[in-house]
Amino acid sequence: MKKLILSLLLMILVTGAYGQISRSSHNDWYRNELFIEPARFFEGTFAIGYQRNFYNSAISLMPSITLMGESIFRNEDSFYSEMEGFGLEGIYKVYFARMPRKAQVYLGPYVAYRYLKEKNRLPDYIIMDDYPHLNFNSDLNTYYNTIMAGILFGVHFMWGRFTLDINVGGGIRYPSVTGFREDIRNDFVSVPTGFGEFGYKGVVPKGNVTLGVAF
Repeated sequence: MKKLILSLLLMILVTGAYGQISRSSHNDWYRNELFIEPARFFEGTFAIGYQRNFYNSAISLMPSITLMGESIFRNEDSFYSEMEGFGLEGIYKVYFARMPRKAQVYLGPYVAYRYLKEKNRLPDYIIMDDYPHLNFNSDLNTYYNTIMAGILFGVHFMWGRFTLDINVGGGIRYPSVTGFREDIRNDFVSVPTGFGEFGYKGVVPKGNVTLGVAF
């Protein structure tokens, strides 16, 4: 009887110790993250995201809001005034190893949508009588609806509650442009279609650096 009681006590102690070890390993990583992309500040965009971590993958969603006046950080012309809009980006990350890990390599697809409204102005050299279809007393706007999709390769770091994510890759970019710049009657202006401009359509590189807090 004593041997049976002693055996039961030993089993309880071993089970308790295993449970402590298991719980401590889970405390080495967190399932949820909030993060920002600091580089977007330079284009007048505030982007804050949420990531849900699983053992072998993660899902990341990042909405953004753009409020941008005339800026030296992008190409401009004399018709540009200011911009406002919003966007949403989603990434599905497939981890190369099982969590928890402080440095996790991943590969995965991304999709993104961005809407921008550009307020346009008319330079002094435009003669109003030559363009009767324009209402010079109202705002002149160009609208950009852009869809993007591709593949990203990156590394996700988690040091306690601090996270850092770096990725690079590329994909396709397809904008739909309507409004002032697209109107063929406005033969004095065109859609900015140079590489890196809002009207560009084609294959583009992509990269993100985000800083976050896990919980």
